[in-house]
Amino acid sequence: MIYVVYFSDAGAPKTGLSPSLVTYKKVSDGSDVASPPAVTEIGGGFYKFAATPAEALVVRVDGGAALASADRHKVMQITPHDADLDAQVSTRGSQADLTAVRLKTDNLPPDPAADAGIEAHVLAVLNTYDPPTRAEAAVDKEAVLGAIAALNDITVGEILYGDISDGLAFPANSLADLVRKLFWMLCNRLVIDGETGAFTAYQGDGATPAATGTFSDNGRSAPTWP
Repeated sequence: MIYVVYFSDAGAPKTGLSPSLVTYKKVSDGSDVASPPAVTEIGGGFYKFAATPAEALVVRVDGGAALASADRHKVMQITPHDADLDAQVSTRGSQADLTAVRLKTDNLPPDPAADAGIEAHVLAVLNTYDPPTRAEAAVDKEAVLGAIAALNDITVGEILYGDISDGLAFPANSLADLVRKLFWMLCNRLVIDGETGAFTAYQGDGATPAATGTFSDNGRSAPTWP
């Protein structure tokens, strides 16, 4: 890692100096570190030295007797992490990365906060929205009402006391049609003799007996399984 110091004399850059590191100590225990690096001139009052500290160090650079006391000494702290920071600051994204960012920002409006810009964006969205017309909405409404009417084609009274025999025709999958199918399944899977209370429960095919038994006065019996 290269460290840079600047010396001036009465405000003017001071060249031709031979600075040296007169303090080069560990922050941890204050002990001196052997063999401080040499300081060389860059130009224009700037000087540099290279160091790779293993831990944090305090440094004092003496510009020499040619300088007034107020300008003679420069102090700093150097650490092992300085090189990491320098790498992060010195490294920039590739041109491709910068171009990709620019392509995104080029799509932004020139002044998103301006009222005119906001109004233009809202208007553009509204212009692309295609809501249904009143006539289209009315047609949709009638279709929905028709579907409800087709489903609601049987009352509770008709279910309990009405005629839903196979001889009547109902719209496919209407409520009446579905109820009749349910009753048909129940009637074909559980047959009860109204006089004796004997019953036969059939399997899913409606023909193979699954269980037989007799209902008693309390509604319970022990079925006989085949």
